[in-house]
Parts: sequence; C-alpha cells; structure tokens
Amino acid sequence: MRIKYAIILALVAIAIGASVGLKMFFKPHADISKLKSEFKLDASNLITEFGQDENTATTKYSEKILEISGKLVAKNKLPNGTDLLVLEDEMQGISCQLDSSWASANQSVIQSLETGNPVTVKGVCKGYLMEIKVSPAIVLK
Repeated sequence: MRIKYAIILALVAIAIGASVGLKMFFKPHADISKLKSEFKLDASNLITEFGQDENTATTKYSEKILEISGKLVAKNKLPNGTDLLVLEDEMQGISCQLDSSWASANQSVIQSLETGNPVTVKGVCKGYLMEIKVSPAIVLK
C-alpha cells in the first residue's frame, strides 16, 4: 500500500515539475521597450567604469536595464541574422545585440543608423567579456 502512494506522489511531483519547466521554457521574453531603464549612461563612462573595477561594475549593472548613449562605430549582421551595434570602440566598446522581434519590425530604423553618429540603445547588460555585452537591445534614437 505504501509503495502505491509513493508512486502516485512521485508522479504528481514529476507532473508539477514538468509543468513549471514547460511554463518557464515557453514564457515570452520581456519587451525591452516597455521596461523602465534602471540606469541612463554615457557609453564612454560605462566603459571607463568597467575598466577601473570590473567586479564592482558587473555587480552594479549585470542583468539590469541600461539606456546607453554613445557614438555608433560599427553596424553588423551576425551569421544567424541578428543585428549587432557597437558603441564607442570597435575592439573594447559596447556590443549591443538587437532584439530579433524588435529588429524585424524596425528595419528602417536600423538601416537609417550611420556609423559616427550618436545613438541611444536600451537593453539588458550581460557583463564584460572582452567588451561590454548588451542583449537583447533596442534603439531609442
């Protein structure tokens, strides 16, 4: 009798775990354009902050919504079709991977961006790995 209840309890636990896992897996990602920016920064200041103390800057900005203004130095398309914008310094600047759903709906905005001009990007900071990573991101202006 105890084995029967143990099997039923295990099956219920597996079903609950599977349903929570599936719900999290299929949860739509947050719409960056509707989220409030936690920090509004100049790109060069953000690069300087990470350069001076990477650990402190990572703790402060990682997984936070940032609004970053700076000079666009490169506009690329990755092999998987994702648009990538680089701010301030092509080698050690800020790499902004644009949100795919936003990018597909705003190709005219992306096409109008010219290197050398100022741009403001809003996105989730993923930390520092050779450059500051921001993904997903959208262009504000």
